Amino acid sequence: MSRRALVGAPAVVVAAALAGVIWFFVAGNVGDPTPVTAPPITSEPTATTGTTAETSVTTATHAKEEEAGGDGDAEAPPTEPAAEPTGAEDTEEAPEEESSEEETVQSGDVVELELSEGTEARFSIYEDLRGEPFTVVGVTTEVVGRVRVDPSDLSRSQMGQILINARTFATDSGNRDRAIRGPILAAEQHEFITFSPTGITGLSGAAEAGREYSFSVVGDLTVREITRTVTFTVVARWDAEGRLQGSASTTVLRSDFELGVPSVPFVANVADEVGLELAFIAAPAGLG
Repeated sequence: MSRRALVGAPAVVVAAALAGVIWFFVAGNVGDPTPVTAPPITSEPTATTGTTAETSVTTATHAKEEEAGGDGDAEAPPTEPAAEPTGAEDTEEAPEEESSEEETVQSGDVVELELSEGTEARFSIYEDLRGEPFTVVGVTTEVVGRVRVDPSDLSRSQMGQILINARTFATDSGNRDRAIRGPILAAEQHEFITFSPTGITGLSGAAEAGREYSFSVVGDLTVREITRTVTFTVVARWDAEGRLQGSASTTVLRSDFELGVPSVPFVANVADEVGLELAFIAAPAGLG
């Protein structure tokens, strides 16, 4: 082997290592988090109040007007009895208006809550660090979302989309944070991890302050434009101030979302399973 080759080989190795280090740090540089507000809850309640009653009243009115008009043609001058259908019509409309008003009051009891200060999204994953078992925990408070609750009937609860800012996850290591935000989550290009709920099961009854409720929320979790259906187990408590507090947890696989881990010295055997948790406080909209 020539002297030039002997000198050149180490230089290539050093250059490659330096390029890798530069890539690692540059890839982890992301922009400031984009301020966002919680997306609105777009799904409509199953019962549409007011519409059916209003349509029934209108239809009944038209029918009686046609009947009254027909009687007027049969009888010559409009006499006192001809005015009776109008009085009967007014008497029949009154109960419908009372019923509609009652339904409006009931729907007004529904409250909308927003994730507020004190809410955290976390992930945890096992790895071997310098030959010792270690659990990495990443945390961010950059989480937004809404929930709609009827305290008198919790089975009517609805959830909006939840957004988690991937640029803001922090662990116990700056180097690890750069790897998570950069090559792992590509947070510069895919800033938000989203969870779009599609169903709530096991939640019913009326809200009672201090009581603990356990239920499940299924939905679509999207990470780096890859979407998988996941189910969160939720434990929540309704407090005396009208807030909902609790936690939601599930386990997903890195491989399902094609989340590779860069080869880093001293780190080995990174698990495929990732624990996800949302510790939440949801307060009345505008008061969080």
